[in-house]
Amino acid sequence: MSDCQHQFAFGPFVLDPVAHDLLRDGQSVPLTPKAFDILLVLVQNHGRLLDKEELIRAVWPNTFVEEGNLYVMVSILRKVFGDHGYIQTVPKHGYRFVGEITLLPLAEAVVRQEQAAQVVAPAVVPAVAQREGVAELSLPKLRVPAFRVASVAAVLGAILLALAIWSNMEPTIHGMKRVEIRSLAVLPFETLGAQAGDEYLGLGMADALITKLGSTGKIATRPTRAIQKYQNISQEPRAVGREQNVDAVLDGSIQRSTDRVRVTARLIRVADGMQLWADTFDEDFTNLFAVEDAVSARVAGSIQLELTGEQKERLAKRPTSNSEAYQAYLRGRYFWNERTGEGLKKGLSNFRRAVDLDPTYAEAYAGIADSYAMLGLYTVLPPNEAFPKAKAAAIHALELDSALAEAHATLGFVHFYYDWNGAAAEKEFATALQENPHYAMAHSWRGFNLAVMGRAAEAIKEATLAQTDDPLSAIVGTNAAWVYFLARQNGKAIETLENVIEIDPNFPRAHFRLGNIYEHEGQYDRAIAEYVKAVQLSAGDTYYEASLGHAYAMSGMVAEAEKSLHHLEELSSRRYVPPYAIALIYLGMGNKHHGLEWLEKASADRSTSMAYLRVDPTLNSLRSEPRFASLVKQTNF
Repeated sequence: MSDCQHQFAFGPFVLDPVAHDLLRDGQSVPLTPKAFDILLVLVQNHGRLLDKEELIRAVWPNTFVEEGNLYVMVSILRKVFGDHGYIQTVPKHGYRFVGEITLLPLAEAVVRQEQAAQVVAPAVVPAVAQREGVAELSLPKLRVPAFRVASVAAVLGAILLALAIWSNMEPTIHGMKRVEIRSLAVLPFETLGAQAGDEYLGLGMADALITKLGSTGKIATRPTRAIQKYQNISQEPRAVGREQNVDAVLDGSIQRSTDRVRVTARLIRVADGMQLWADTFDEDFTNLFAVEDAVSARVAGSIQLELTGEQKERLAKRPTSNSEAYQAYLRGRYFWNERTGEGLKKGLSNFRRAVDLDPTYAEAYAGIADSYAMLGLYTVLPPNEAFPKAKAAAIHALELDSALAEAHATLGFVHFYYDWNGAAAEKEFATALQENPHYAMAHSWRGFNLAVMGRAAEAIKEATLAQTDDPLSAIVGTNAAWVYFLARQNGKAIETLENVIEIDPNFPRAHFRLGNIYEHEGQYDRAIAEYVKAVQLSAGDTYYEASLGHAYAMSGMVAEAEKSLHHLEELSSRRYVPPYAIALIYLGMGNKHHGLEWLEKASADRSTSMAYLRVDPTLNSLRSEPRFASLVKQTNF
């Protein structure tokens, strides 16, 4: 007996393929024709995974249809079924109907429906129950051949019905209040059929949208570093949203075909899985700007951001009119976000190419500033070589665009780590956060600056805000712990670092900072164990190795400390080693004379750790030394 001679019963629902109707407790549930067709195909193949292409071919035969339409139809069905969870998503593949189904002969089905109708009469069905499944309905673009007049009429009727229901709808769904969207994670777009050299596209698209939407200051967007880990892996968007503690998730795919590009995007509310919007965009590859403009504008509209005229201008602003320069910039950010010495150098090369192609490209100059700043911080380049170039690039970026939050933050970073000028750094960090209140790293760096200036309560507040804006970031969490330590809240610092290590046990700086705290408390065995992990995980960071040598000396393991000292001295003949690192080991060995001598070299060299001279407890033994007091006076905090 064919399926058309049966109705399908599952839970409170009955699906009638002949009448083209879905009933819930005897009441007809309004569905668009295509949503019904998708449900029927899924039910007829219950238990079997249907990939997206197979579903599209079955429901839209011989017709080109955007994948976003399928997303919308499945979202409509999910809202109908509420918490029943009949439709299972297999990320990046397709869908499966997982409900238990009973086949009902037509006669039995009629009796069952009549019995249900007696129990739930139309006159007493609550309004929300009748309207279930069509809340916040996002309707697809329809491409219907002109000769299919009857089909057009049916589709229009369904749309009008849905809109009528929507216009009268109460602000609850299944007892859940509407959720205001205050935070958003933009996932790396899946790159389909990537050509050689196109690996940057998916993350680059996400990075551009994060920057655009974040620039409005109206919504907290998780930074690129926070979402980079989801690249090239299958993740259910709501699970990512819950992990990132955001209200909504934007994901999609990007596919390049010679000189054309297709981008499919969808916006999903994390609280209930509601798809707020989905669409597909086809453009010339040289016009990725148009896609980003359209996606960011549609997202802002879908979550009803109330933007001022200036904020709307920021959202619509294009950083450059040169497509080749823009692609170089995207590649630059892709490599910069790797945060390795080699990645930073590749990023710098691409940013330079971008400004060669467009000398007015402010964001690309900010990228150059960011690259040099990180190359200096990670001791890939000496501070005297890296930071002046970072400063010049940041200033030039701001001359081109004074509202660029990234450039203000990087300039503040240079003022802190290189100029040792607390007031100048504070001014730039404050301006960056005025332009983008949810810029996590600006909060984090500002926390350092305030801590060194002796404003501990304000520093802790900034560290907390940084963690709120990027709760899973290992570097943000580790920075917060350092602020707690400088504020003499060791217990809170240890707790914060233990949480970071639980999330990312291979993050070397967290082990390094935990070693700092244990050593300060005299727990040398535990400190050494953490420093050893930091050195191993970082492949020999010189600051980490110096701290290990200092801990060896403080614990009485002088021979091991001397080995660390000789290794760094030998290494300095082949690459840059901060003088501060060598000073640290001498101080651990009790040799204040040589320790101060190397600190004076570090002052001339502008070693980055000298920024903490006023407050770092590791240097407490030098506080009464006149030479040390003279060094402290050179820092303007």
